[in-house]
Amino acid sequence: MTIHMKNLHARSIALVIAFLPACAHSPDDPKLDRSSDLDLSSVAKRFGVPRCTVSVPLAQEDVLRTAKRSGDPHPEDRPEWAAMVEAIEPGDQLRRVICLKTGKNGLAAGDIFYGLFRDGAMVAEMHTMIIN
Repeated sequence: MTIHMKNLHARSIALVIAFLPACAHSPDDPKLDRSSDLDLSSVAKRFGVPRCTVSVPLAQEDVLRTAKRSGDPHPEDRPEWAAMVEAIEPGDQLRRVICLKTGKNGLAAGDIFYGLFRDGAMVAEMHTMIIN
């Protein structure tokens, strides 16, 4: 291996190590609800992804804290948040919704947002992160 190839190889490894933590999920992210009986097929279809997943139900404070950690500095000031809070009825659930697929460049593409669910259907949403 030439010196140039060794340097290129070393730089490639350094780049992978530098960006690896950014791809990892935070242990503070809401836990996924793998047993959810919510029918998310219409949501997935709307976003053009094979399927969507949801978190366990979240308190309002959890949604705001997670949105801030994801880069939305003032989610509580957004009109979508005000509309969701106003629409909440007893028995409703706030959940983080993840609708991702592999994009044309091989990276994740899609949407991560918060949804208000009532009787198994999403009735309001607040988008915080669109990927690719």
